[in-house]
Amino acid sequence: MRGGGGRVLEGVGRVSCRKRGTGSRTRHLPTVPRVSYSFPLARTFCSSVVPSQMAEQQVKMLKFIALNCILLFSAPSVRANAMEDATREVMAKLKQESYNLNIRPSVDGGPTQVNLQAYIRDISVDDEKMEADIVLTFRMAWNDHRLAFSTPNIDYVNILEPHLAWLPDAFFKNAITTQLEAIYPESYLRVFQDGRIIYSTRMTLRQRCPMNLVSFPHDSQSCVVRIASYGYTAADVNFTMSSNEVKIADNLSVERFTLGGVETSYCTSKTSTGEYSCAQININLSRKFATYLLEWYVPIFLLIVVAWFSFLIPADQFLARLLLTLIPLITLSSFNNVFRQSLASVNYTRALDVFSGFSTISIFASLVHVIVCYVRGGGEADAGRDGLGGSAKRATLMKFLPLIIHVSCYVFFLFIYFIVYSFTG
Repeated sequence: MRGGGGRVLEGVGRVSCRKRGTGSRTRHLPTVPRVSYSFPLARTFCSSVVPSQMAEQQVKMLKFIALNCILLFSAPSVRANAMEDATREVMAKLKQESYNLNIRPSVDGGPTQVNLQAYIRDISVDDEKMEADIVLTFRMAWNDHRLAFSTPNIDYVNILEPHLAWLPDAFFKNAITTQLEAIYPESYLRVFQDGRIIYSTRMTLRQRCPMNLVSFPHDSQSCVVRIASYGYTAADVNFTMSSNEVKIADNLSVERFTLGGVETSYCTSKTSTGEYSCAQININLSRKFATYLLEWYVPIFLLIVVAWFSFLIPADQFLARLLLTLIPLITLSSFNNVFRQSLASVNYTRALDVFSGFSTISIFASLVHVIVCYVRGGGEADAGRDGLGGSAKRATLMKFLPLIIHVSCYVFFLFIYFIVYSFTG
């Protein structure tokens, strides 16, 4: 029988069972109507609203889910309130009259230990000015027990007004200009619960990078970043730094150079006012010779080969031979002018100066040979008539002998050149 709401009333009928120990006597139970639902959702709802029919495990599961939901939605607000409390506590200490930012934090009157860290993001080197632009994130870490806070469950707070606290007076000794890069706030102060402090800022340094260009372009250079204390002596502030605390961006590439890694050392200096702590970062750079090989060495060598073709043209073709030597000579002179303008002016000879100079001499020697042959009235063509007995073999030898001498001398020069500068570079 179907009732309202999709219910079906069914009679269970008689149920018989034997009572233990009574033999075959049968007990008849009354007929009980059973309610079933044709919709699964209705069946679920009905079973959930009757606590007496709910399984104990389902009740525990619902309680567990409800508890997790309460914790999930309440935890962020609790942590946010704790963070605000910790920030207020630190800011209150910074603004107290008892906190003097002119007094450095110290343990037992000893020097304040300041650990320096750097993350190098980009480097560009200017050979002409001997300067380098370095983009880096610079950090300093020290302890100031006056700013320790007691708010639980908070590791640190960020203070966007670092000028309120005492800061080490670090400066970059060999920097020409220092430019802060970040949009406001350009730096921050991170205060940990135990009083440990990290100051971080991002900046661009334009600094001097002296180079020894004797082996250019087979050379390796080292740009040094020196960080020193300006006013505090080593008895007041001591800088420490290790190579592990200087990181380089993974995708960093330097134009015309291969980055060889970084090293750290100390450069503590003594002046008339005292001894000052100083740490330095050595950025090692190796020049990419392949770039200069394609831009300078190969074109110069091709100019020499063009000049050598003048030896293969008959001696009576003076104008053609003259152009094949004169044009490479003028072109190489223009190359040398461009080369000198692209590098810093130095008072010593560079490796590329030696190469281009010898190449110029080689082309000029070819030009002189062409002119001498023309003045002599035929040169190699008349070699058989100049006391050599008219031998055709000797005439051919005398025709190609100047070319063989030029090529042999130049190949020998290249051999010595690359051996010498490969080791000295």
